[in-house]
Amino acid sequence: MDGEARKRPRRSAAGFLPITEIDVRASAGSGAFHEGLEEPKTTRLFPDDVICHEFRARPEDLHIVTIDGDSMETMLSSGDRIMVDTSRRVPAPPGIFVIWDGMGIVAKRIEHVPHSDPIKVIIKSLNPEYQTYERNAEEVNIIGRVVWASKRF
Repeated sequence: MDGEARKRPRRSAAGFLPITEIDVRASAGSGAFHEGLEEPKTTRLFPDDVICHEFRARPEDLHIVTIDGDSMETMLSSGDRIMVDTSRRVPAPPGIFVIWDGMGIVAKRIEHVPHSDPIKVIIKSLNPEYQTYERNAEEVNIIGRVVWASKRF
């Protein structure tokens, strides 16, 4: 098998690509302690045109994680699944990201503070019961941007 063929993602006969679901919960609350996104749980299939054209992503950069907590209510609820693009780590434009904030892996709205020196980011919950906080950008490990969500009812 040539090098180019090894780089192409595995594709099912029906035009679907596998996306790994990771056995870690992104806390939408005060934070949970985890080592990172290492434990594969299962694989889910998504249409290849959705991955390539809608998400503009490579399947190997995408991971599905489960939300745990209520700080991102009403957009994300505990038990919802999100797809994280680990190649997109810059909060411009602002959006929902999965981050390591120093206390745990959390899903939050992140935006950078314009003209800050050193560069700072605002970390915000959507639930007004939780406080917004600011960190130096170098203190925050952005794991990736959320590109998709599956709502649990």
